[in-house]
Amino acid sequence: MNFFSKLIIFSTSFSMSASVYSQDGSLDPTFDNDGIVTTSIGSGNDHGNTIRIQSDGKIVVAGNSGNNLAIARYNTNGSLDNAFGTGGIVTTNIGCANASGSDFIIQLDGKYLIGGYCGIFPSYDFALTRYHINGSIDNTFGINGTAITAILNAGDQGLALAIQNDGKIIQGGYTDNGSNGDFALIRYHVNGALDTSFDIDGKVITSVGTANDLIRAVAIQDDGKIVVAGYSYTNPSFSYDFVVARYNINGSLDNTFGTGGILTTAIIKNTNDYAESIAIQADGKIIVGGYSYSGQLLLARYMPNGSLDNTFGTSGTIATFFGASYQNDYSLALQSDGKILIGGYSLLNNTNSDFTLARYTVEGTLDRNFGTNGVISTPIGTMDDIATSIALQQDGKIVLAGRSHTGINFDFALVRFNNTITTDLKAFETKAIELTVQPNPFSTETMLLSSSTLINATITLYNSLGNSVKTITNVYGNIVAISRDKLPSGFYFIQLKQDNEMSLIKKLIISDN
Repeated sequence: MNFFSKLIIFSTSFSMSASVYSQDGSLDPTFDNDGIVTTSIGSGNDHGNTIRIQSDGKIVVAGNSGNNLAIARYNTNGSLDNAFGTGGIVTTNIGCANASGSDFIIQLDGKYLIGGYCGIFPSYDFALTRYHINGSIDNTFGINGTAITAILNAGDQGLALAIQNDGKIIQGGYTDNGSNGDFALIRYHVNGALDTSFDIDGKVITSVGTANDLIRAVAIQDDGKIVVAGYSYTNPSFSYDFVVARYNINGSLDNTFGTGGILTTAIIKNTNDYAESIAIQADGKIIVGGYSYSGQLLLARYMPNGSLDNTFGTSGTIATFFGASYQNDYSLALQSDGKILIGGYSLLNNTNSDFTLARYTVEGTLDRNFGTNGVISTPIGTMDDIATSIALQQDGKIVLAGRSHTGINFDFALVRFNNTITTDLKAFETKAIELTVQPNPFSTETMLLSSSTLINATITLYNSLGNSVKTITNVYGNIVAISRDKLPSGFYFIQLKQDNEMSLIKKLIISDN
């Protein structure tokens, strides 16, 4: 059966809203009865470093258990998924000591990639391992499922992952040049081989400041350019500052961004500021989240050219006291209504750290309709609880993942919160364009039929997490075909841009049925 959705787009924007969930920020009792799940994997410390949501709603957390990689997959109710690995859990000895699953992503074909590093201190190398969706190792990737790459002769640590639209894999981190650390990027083909079209040998090294430079997050723009966030020790401030750098597809720095492709921002003067996460808005603006040694959560928003966005917070930056001055892997997520979620941990309500989540408006103020004045602090156990990653479900609910100390060691920990996503884009109606999407849902291809002729328009598809997954440029005429390609089933949003004006359209649904 074909479904038809009539979507009205105004040439400036339109208004729509939805409010169907429980109080924003409350614990979700449908998730293991109390909204909280902990999982013991090994006999030592279990670190849940990254969380992702599959297109079928299952929740996947990856990290490490002792010296092994570890993955746990959960059903939507918080129970372990017995169809995955052994009782919902997979651990892997990759044959390289001290493996660290620093970041984790799901490919369009459903396969899992865990990136990190391994080795004996101080001689670490980048490491990347791929799994089938059932948890078995994908032996077609690298050597026996793992690609291990040395950049220089000293310590190399892979800390962040991203996938390009063509399936190539970007891994970012740092390399030790013998005196200090520099930004390091690697690009792999889909089979795990180094991509030599990326700066000749597949590796890019960038020196930013006078001491250690680390990449902590990587994102891919719609045009394929690579944006990284991290921190660097700089002489002007004599401290660590936020650093954002942008690279062209071939690995060269993009000189149209910042100064020579690099931008440094000191948010809290005379103290260390650490950028830990990055997200790119639909309008191309770049949001970076992190923390300061003075105990504050930090956010900065940049224009596409690298200048600070003065419409955000105070001159483009935000500092919110969270009371955590030691390493805090704050993680970002963008709601489809433009609101910003950032999760981590704090000492706001306890002498021990608790999972902490904040929501900000598009303008950069704390959203008072979320939690307590925009902030939620959730204890799991009686000792330290450390959130390191955030994910948004298709229904808008928020899941924070990390680790919780039992008094003996750390276990994987997850918390799910209720959440409302309301799109409210207000503007004056000027010229209406009527679009018909047929069919919707669809399995292989759908058609957009426009009542007015489109001229040099751009159509972008975003997944439920707000990430761009498909872009169609130079659109002319009244009919546009949108093919599924390798996109997984699930909910998507369309954005149409014409005459430098953007409008957001309702959901598209890709179904396998």
